Amino acid sequence: MKLSRVILSMAVSALALNAQAAETELTIYNQDLALIKKMQKADLKAGVNEIVFDEAAKQMRPESAFIYGDGIKVLEQNYDYAGINYMTMLSANIGKEVKTVRQNPETGANIFEKATLLAVDGMTPVLKFDYGIESNFNGRVVFDEVPSGLNSEPVLRAKVEAVAAGEKDLNLAYLASGFSWQANYIAKVNDDKTLSILGRVSLNNTSGSDYNDVAVNLIAGDVNVINTIQPRMMFKASMMNTMARGTMAEAAMDGAVMDAPESLNGYYVYKIPQKTTLKDGQIKQVSFIEAPAVKYKKRGEINSGLHFGTSKSFYKDVHPTVVYNFANNKEDGLGLPLPQGKISFYDTDKSGALQFVGENTIDNKAAGQKITVKLGKFFDVYANGKVTEIKEIGAPKQTILNNGGCRTIYTYNYDVVYDVTNKSNEAIDIVLKQLLPDKAKILDESFKSEAGDGNIREWRFTVEAGKSQDLKFKLENTVERSGCEGKIALD
Repeated sequence: MKLSRVILSMAVSALALNAQAAETELTIYNQDLALIKKMQKADLKAGVNEIVFDEAAKQMRPESAFIYGDGIKVLEQNYDYAGINYMTMLSANIGKEVKTVRQNPETGANIFEKATLLAVDGMTPVLKFDYGIESNFNGRVVFDEVPSGLNSEPVLRAKVEAVAAGEKDLNLAYLASGFSWQANYIAKVNDDKTLSILGRVSLNNTSGSDYNDVAVNLIAGDVNVINTIQPRMMFKASMMNTMARGTMAEAAMDGAVMDAPESLNGYYVYKIPQKTTLKDGQIKQVSFIEAPAVKYKKRGEINSGLHFGTSKSFYKDVHPTVVYNFANNKEDGLGLPLPQGKISFYDTDKSGALQFVGENTIDNKAAGQKITVKLGKFFDVYANGKVTEIKEIGAPKQTILNNGGCRTIYTYNYDVVYDVTNKSNEAIDIVLKQLLPDKAKILDESFKSEAGDGNIREWRFTVEAGKSQDLKFKLENTVERSGCEGKIALD
């Protein structure tokens, strides 16, 4: 059966006379992973053809690669990643006749000879000449050609059987390491009601390969993958490529904003609207959200550290955390799935100059979810808290345990005072959070509290500029101790 050979390349070359330029698409995940798809039209003969997809990724996962198309059957495929260097050229020529060259020590002229390459010890060839075997040859080995299977770049070779002759669409898809992307957000305070939010994705290519004029998709969400050991040559090639280019990543910016993402199997797909070029060692940034007026609320958050035992606890001069809250919905100016990433906040001072005021990260947020971003601390707002009085209520109760032991339960009332001082020139909304024991109950409070997460109670109030605000409440709690002393009422 006649075997036809077709070279498939991203760029048409002299070897690709019967193939057209390939179209490449990258789908990049957050987890050092990309799905690479190439489509190539090629003229195939009826029967078995050998095809070669050159410029395969240096960090391809060979086990994930597959070729498909109408009217073809893949019989065999091989990922050839052995690079061309002195060591691989020696290894590929073991048992073959090679040329050698060494220098005449008296005249300096080159002496050319032929020898059989018997073996290779590291970088040292073992050669058989007419006069004997050299195991410590002080010359060089010269090669006539590059052996089959050695390539300057990795290639994927395959044998495919075509049902009929003609032009076919050949598709290659595979997974490769060395790719990632990260969402980043810029939030600028417009006024005391709205923010402008710009979302950008940073695409990072450390794969060792360049991708020119390709379509790019991004997957938001954690896809389960199994780590595999990549060929050692690929890591070496990628590292050398990166070192050659330098350690500083280049940066580029594409101006078009991406369309709304598509839902796919529990994840979201973001499509970059135009084809782009992603060089090895490059970080490229692309805008995907422009929300000019997102409603927000800003507050100071205090997590009280008071505890309710038998001693009076207190804290002093605790500065509230600056917290921004906004909802990811259309009514408030957003309403898009937001991938996890860093969000940086900026505000303008009295002169109109832009100033950085803090940053944090957000998790993946679906449309409709609330977003809370904690920044730094209020400089000129501070709080004190203290348990001012503890009173034992009633007689302790004794419980006899099944193991014969004894437990005593005491009941106490606690008087608590918080005060928050605002030395700034604007009113500050405060949320004060207090973790309460499981069996505690509030008997009285100067401001009505509400339930937070778990056993947390929250008080919300405003402290006017230059003022202080007190908050008082009375709490009942039980304290248990092991052992029993004296005459105690049985429970």
